Amino acid sequence: MPRSLPVTLFSLFCWCCCLGAIAAAGLGLSAFAAPDFWLTDNMSFFLRQFLGAGAFGCVMGLSGLFLRHRLSKLYKFTVAIAITGMVVLAGLTLVRTTENTVSLAQSPDHGNQIRVVSINIENLFLGDTVLQAYLSAVNADVIVFQETLWWLQERRWERLGLPVGGAGSGGFPGNYHVGQLGGLVVYSRFPITGIRPITIDGETPPGANVYYDADRELISLTLETPSKAVKLVAIHPDSPRTKSRWQNKRRYFDATDDLIRDLRSANELPLLAIGDWNSAPWSARFQRSLSDNNLKTAYPGGWPQTTRFFFDYRLHWILGAPVDQFAVTEGLEVLGVSLGPDIGSDHLPLVVDLAVRN
Repeated sequence: MPRSLPVTLFSLFCWCCCLGAIAAAGLGLSAFAAPDFWLTDNMSFFLRQFLGAGAFGCVMGLSGLFLRHRLSKLYKFTVAIAITGMVVLAGLTLVRTTENTVSLAQSPDHGNQIRVVSINIENLFLGDTVLQAYLSAVNADVIVFQETLWWLQERRWERLGLPVGGAGSGGFPGNYHVGQLGGLVVYSRFPITGIRPITIDGETPPGANVYYDADRELISLTLETPSKAVKLVAIHPDSPRTKSRWQNKRRYFDATDDLIRDLRSANELPLLAIGDWNSAPWSARFQRSLSDNNLKTAYPGGWPQTTRFFFDYRLHWILGAPVDQFAVTEGLEVLGVSLGPDIGSDHLPLVVDLAVRN
């Protein structure tokens, strides 16, 4: 008995969903199987999307089992492959997510608490009213900005006749330090000492626009908190959107590892590394930096969420990736991790509450 046209079309749709789930699983698994290649390493940015698409494909594939297919055995085999691939991908993603995470401290009974906010402002003016309103509300002790373009910030403040830096007003703490390249800026309520700037030379890819600078900076400084001094490392490697920029990012990570090892061998001060890592938590290279340096991290709500979105904030769950991260040594207890609202950049603020052990 011939099938009706709707049944035939639905059968074809189920086939396509199964094949799509297999493709999603393959792309996601490539990030685990070949982490040292540019394209496959970048697949780690999209594991949530692959899992979502693959889960939909598996559900539709299972619904297709109630239909009569001309290649029935092959269809069942395809469904089994899709489900197996997605189960393996989900398992590896879960393991990688929890690999170097730490549980939130519930009731710290020693040390002082500090709130650190990290924002990639994408050259947004620091005097922007929406940004300053948010900073005033969040009341951070330390703010780490990336993509600040400090020379342009200075011109804007001077044009408005305002004090450059705005320290001590508009939600900004009273002390600040600007990186040598003007991309990283740290504000702090606590005195800033022990500043150690590092510049990592990068290779400029062909066709880069005039605003792109392949060189990146890495800042190490000491925050003199009331309980104990804390080492802070401000981070912002290159975005790995091309192979040459991915290589720039890898060199930056190598330099970061060297810096953290040097800082940890020099003293026993607790350390916080925070910023736009331009790396998903499922990247093997990111997790290697945590493991090799005995660093721990945590995520908003216990699961990596979008911090960098594309086109429109309302699409951040579909077109976005978790790239803003932090990591701490055992001298710091993580009390809470959350994300701020859309403040006009293409990144959301990352808010980390810490307790400094005496």
